[in-house]
Amino acid sequence: MISIVWIILTLAIVVFLAFKKVNIVAISVLAAVILALLDGQNLLSALTEDFMGAAANYVKSYLLLFSISALFGKFMEVTGAAASIAKFLARLLGPKFAIVGLVLTGAILVYGGISSLVIAFTLYPIALALFQKADLPRRLIPGAIAAGCFTFAASAFPGTPQQMNVIPIAYLGTDVMAAPVLGVICGVIGLGLACVYMFWEGQKARKLGEHFVADESIMQAIEASAREGEDIHPLIAFLPMLVTIVLLIFFHCNVLLAVLIGTALCAVLMYKNLKDIRGCISAAVQNAGMACIFTGSIVGYGAIVKASTGYAVLSQALTSLEASPLLSFSLATTILAGAAGSGSGGLGIALDAMAADYLAQGVPAQVLHRVGALAAIGLDSLPHNGAVITLLTLCGMTHKDSYKQIFVTTVVITCIVFVLAVILGTVMYPIGA
Repeated sequence: MISIVWIILTLAIVVFLAFKKVNIVAISVLAAVILALLDGQNLLSALTEDFMGAAANYVKSYLLLFSISALFGKFMEVTGAAASIAKFLARLLGPKFAIVGLVLTGAILVYGGISSLVIAFTLYPIALALFQKADLPRRLIPGAIAAGCFTFAASAFPGTPQQMNVIPIAYLGTDVMAAPVLGVICGVIGLGLACVYMFWEGQKARKLGEHFVADESIMQAIEASAREGEDIHPLIAFLPMLVTIVLLIFFHCNVLLAVLIGTALCAVLMYKNLKDIRGCISAAVQNAGMACIFTGSIVGYGAIVKASTGYAVLSQALTSLEASPLLSFSLATTILAGAAGSGSGGLGIALDAMAADYLAQGVPAQVLHRVGALAAIGLDSLPHNGAVITLLTLCGMTHKDSYKQIFVTTVVITCIVFVLAVILGTVMYPIGA
């Protein structure tokens, strides 16, 4: 029993230090060292073989995908293509549904393969202009962006090249279209609930007499955003994402190749707006390298957990539950994602540690893929999550100002939906079928 306590203790250390904004690599190494020592593991082999082996394998598997995806997002950002699409959708829905339009715009851009934080930086000034016209308080902007960018478009809807939908492939032998019907049902329900909730928050703010308030810097950001993407037709801007999705869904193209083709098409169609290609490549690779190493380090810590005596006890307890294997797997995934402050990190740890066991039990790989991806976005957006902190900082808000809406859309609703996914997955994809 004490061995389980050591795992919980080190998870608590990870959460606390991540909330204090300590570097995630340092956190992972520290937690791994503490757990190895408390568990009686050989510290040197634990770090050089288990920790570094798992971290290196993760980087080896995903660095190229991270880099190409980051470059695609960077090209879509600097050319103004993402802004063009966002403005088109905003005009389509109008001021009355501005908050819903912001959610859907984020979701569409994420589904197309653009990084959620790239979208956040692109959408924020556009959101300011939208909320000014709709006379909605700025405190609702982070929740609306998070509802579209941090949730179902990245994990539920089949075909997206986002990491959450790609990571399970290496462990399960699936593809980006895994369990398509289950994914679409859960994605539509989840995104629908998020839109309804954010619209309700907007209406409530109006009834309370809240208005859009801006200082000089906010007004300057609004003025600057008016020029973004104005020289690009939204249909042209959308083509690189459309081609990527079509290649993945209809031609079953390799994810790396599909995103690379989308990136090249973006560069060709909007080359006039690519002023500094070398700078874009440098920034994209640097950001991708950091993100991949950060996530890989969390996966490395997960390898120490897997090697501990406490993990064997926990694994036995989870697999012997008189419940759906999907439930135990999804609970483990979302708890790990919450502790790590990273959906992809939690998913990687869970798949590495548990996928083989559940496949051996006869759980269909495609439903394990989809339910795992949905569970990974359940608790990953707790207050210490780096993307949440970055989004709040970008929008000039504090957790007190805006975290409530982020919590409801990216934690409460996502957890409801992954439970629904477990129920539907058990019925639609019976074990051994």
